[in-house]
Amino acid sequence: MIVVIGGIKGGAGKSTVAANLAARRVADGDDVLLVDGDEQETTTLWASTRSEHYPEGSQKLTCVQLRGRAARDEVLKLAPRYEDVIIDVGGRDTTTQRAALTVAHLVLLPMPPRGPDIWTLEKVAALLDEVRTVNPDLKAWAFLNRADASGRDNEDAMQIIQETPGIDLIAPRLGDRKSFPNAHTQGLAVTEIKPRDHKAVEELETLYQYCFGTKIVSNPNQKGTK
Repeated sequence: MIVVIGGIKGGAGKSTVAANLAARRVADGDDVLLVDGDEQETTTLWASTRSEHYPEGSQKLTCVQLRGRAARDEVLKLAPRYEDVIIDVGGRDTTTQRAALTVAHLVLLPMPPRGPDIWTLEKVAALLDEVRTVNPDLKAWAFLNRADASGRDNEDAMQIIQETPGIDLIAPRLGDRKSFPNAHTQGLAVTEIKPRDHKAVEELETLYQYCFGTKIVSNPNQKGTK
């Protein structure tokens, strides 16, 4: 499966989500290709730190940098060697993101429950509409990332996502927890850092199982592309 961690707003936590899902997939024994399509190279730095300090967790994880059309052409060449490909495309509407989306089975959209991030959904939906002219089976799932423990912002953001055509809101969410950035700076996932943040681990596991433990189909009770 080829999964893009996408969106057109920086700072939404895409690189952290990509790294955590890749590490969790590797923990299941699968060979994973992690593609860094972001000019900031955050994912490359994470993978380099991981390889240096946690080599046993890097044996089945390959990280490469691909930009522009290579995010399509090279991914198609490399994908048969791996069980899954996870692509971090950065936080803008770039040629890299568009190229990756044309070959992806699923795009995951991390959405912090804040105005600037939610405001981009209309433009994201328009981008996906264009991409589906060449990749009509592309699924788009949005979830709350850095979600509040309580308050109206979560509910308001969820409503906006549900009302956006072509994008499905999924139930898993990741909370605004320090363990995610703390693990990331060490080249780890929240499942690997000590002391363990059990709530963060549970949230990641729920997202992971939703994405990789089930078939890529839309929930018929959700609004979006069917």
